[in-house]
Amino acid sequence: MADCRFITEYPPLVRHRAELKAAGRARRTRLAIALPLLALLAFGAFSMSPQFGLFVAAVGAGVLFFLGMPGGSSVDAGALAGVEGEVTALERLKTLPDDFLLFNRVKLPDGQLPNGWRELDFVVAGPTGLWIVEVKNTPGHVYVQPEERHWPLARRGGCGNRPNWNAVENPIPQARAQVDSLRRWLLQHGVAADPKPVVCLSHSEVAVDNADASPVPVVVRDQLADRIRSGPDCTLPKGLFETLARCRPAGGPALGRAA
Repeated sequence: MADCRFITEYPPLVRHRAELKAAGRARRTRLAIALPLLALLAFGAFSMSPQFGLFVAAVGAGVLFFLGMPGGSSVDAGALAGVEGEVTALERLKTLPDDFLLFNRVKLPDGQLPNGWRELDFVVAGPTGLWIVEVKNTPGHVYVQPEERHWPLARRGGCGNRPNWNAVENPIPQARAQVDSLRRWLLQHGVAADPKPVVCLSHSEVAVDNADASPVPVVVRDQLADRIRSGPDCTLPKGLFETLARCRPAGGPALGRAA
């Protein structure tokens, strides 16, 4: 298994899980109080009149239904979808051999962006080189067009037979910008390296056509680890691991090394 000592948690996912757990506890508490109380009321109503008892039981069932509904989460659905895509990709990256080192949520200073920072989903360093993984979690049938700003995207059209046509932004410029940003940052810290980009479409319901036309590898999640593992062997520059460890996001618990 890959070396995951520098992998850190995803705050939106941590909050989402904590809120769902708290909502589950509250739901069980409500049901524990309401169920015996409503049963007692229904029993008392039956003792007066069977018709009244059935009415109270029906009302009680409706009350229990609403009390038993799962709680929601305050985490933005779009942000959560992105994080879930990264977690899915991470599970595949963990299957790499133990001489591959994984980094996630890598933040680099970048004056070319309005907020001054660029975030990389994953950086992977190992025998096949230094890789940057850009993850997209969009479902549908994607047709890769490397020179176009957008790629055609077909999705299921509900109950009908005709698909819904849309488009997804071409991620290749973003991946190349990430390569340039990491290369510059490493040079500023005395390390000369040539990162290689790969785009991972991580959704479980995604298919890709024309990926061979792309100068940047475009893979689905089950191809990700094999694509990185199968690259030609190369020697990483001295001090690379130590330098990369300095660009981890501040805060957030480490997930530890993969078992």
